[in-house]
Amino acid sequence: MMNNKSIEMGLFFLRIMIGLIFVMHGWSKFEGGISGTVGFFESIGIPGFMASVVAIIELAGGAAVILGLGTRVFAALFIAVMVGALFTAKAGQPFLNGTELDYMLMAGSLTLLLTGSRFLAVDYLFNRQGNARQNVNA
Repeated sequence: MMNNKSIEMGLFFLRIMIGLIFVMHGWSKFEGGISGTVGFFESIGIPGFMASVVAIIELAGGAAVILGLGTRVFAALFIAVMVGALFTAKAGQPFLNGTELDYMLMAGSLTLLLTGSRFLAVDYLFNRQGNARQNVNA
């Protein structure tokens, strides 16, 4: 039987891995300048400025998710990024050796969107302190 602690531990490890993968993908878009990514986006019909938007969501959002800061908000943004990637950059690619990572990142992000992740999460720590203060004042 699974208890809440084991569920939270599982969600914590999912949160760390999803965040780390997005940080690495965001970083890679900036590495050596964003111009290569801008060019790629434009070559597949996406406005160039979206390269920076996606890279910032991945880099900053990934770091925030690792910290447990705005996990559900960034999970929703990650889902949007993955849907966009699947319908543009990855369109027509096979599942194996093609899009399976994108679908896994989307599924993991959907899990975090639906459940959140409280274990060692900044949001939860602040929320608990706020609740403790309210209980003292009541």
